[in-house]
Amino acid sequence: MSSILGNFYKVIGTVLDYFFEGLIFIVSLLVQIFKSVQQVIISLFLFGGCLVFFLFLLPLGMSRRSIGPFGLLFIIFLFPLIGTVAVSYLKYLQYMITEYFYEKADYHLLGKNVTYEKMGDYGKRYQRKIKEEQEKAREEAFRKQFEDFLGGAQFQWHYGPFDQGFDDFSRGYQGQQGGYYQQTQSPSGFKVKYEEAARTLGVPVTADKYEIKLAYRKLAKMYHPDINKNPNATQMFQQINDAYEFMSDENIARYKRM
Repeated sequence: MSSILGNFYKVIGTVLDYFFEGLIFIVSLLVQIFKSVQQVIISLFLFGGCLVFFLFLLPLGMSRRSIGPFGLLFIIFLFPLIGTVAVSYLKYLQYMITEYFYEKADYHLLGKNVTYEKMGDYGKRYQRKIKEEQEKAREEAFRKQFEDFLGGAQFQWHYGPFDQGFDDFSRGYQGQQGGYYQQTQSPSGFKVKYEEAARTLGVPVTADKYEIKLAYRKLAKMYHPDINKNPNATQMFQQINDAYEFMSDENIARYKRM
């Protein structure tokens, strides 16, 4: 009975996962299309001014059933803003709903504890993670500015409370342990290793942490030795875990800077 429930939750989570991914892809694509149309209209307007506007857009408003040129412009310039907000909200729903069903499936299939009983609590966790990601982005921006100030030197930062004082900060700059960061050289094979990890998880190198996590969960369930009896499943499961661990928040930010 537990196995049936587990597979039931897994199917629901997978179907909803693909549904939201498709919806996010469509809305994101439309946003990009409308942004491209915006650039064309702006270029035409700057090139030919009002004459181009009337030649190309006024005929669209001649029909009574048409929304008119100004209505069309309103939609073209407003949709990217609405679409961007919609994509953000869809990602929130995707995380909240799929995490709920996936953890239910893990409970019945693998015996793992369920983090929350209510679906809304997963949404709160998503919001906390977004805030943490924004905070790290601000720290990364500060780090990049500091590295640019020092001539592009590469650093390994050790985040900690600011009350440790500037002595720790300066010691870190000298390359000693215990400071905020430690000067290091970027491994020559980092880029190759990161791209290999992305291929292992089946995600683009531009994927964010949530896309990476969703891809990892799917593959981990597929190749988990308790579920997949293929002789190569254990080795593949280990490769998936290694790739997921390597594509950490810090390495994602580092690859983007490259």
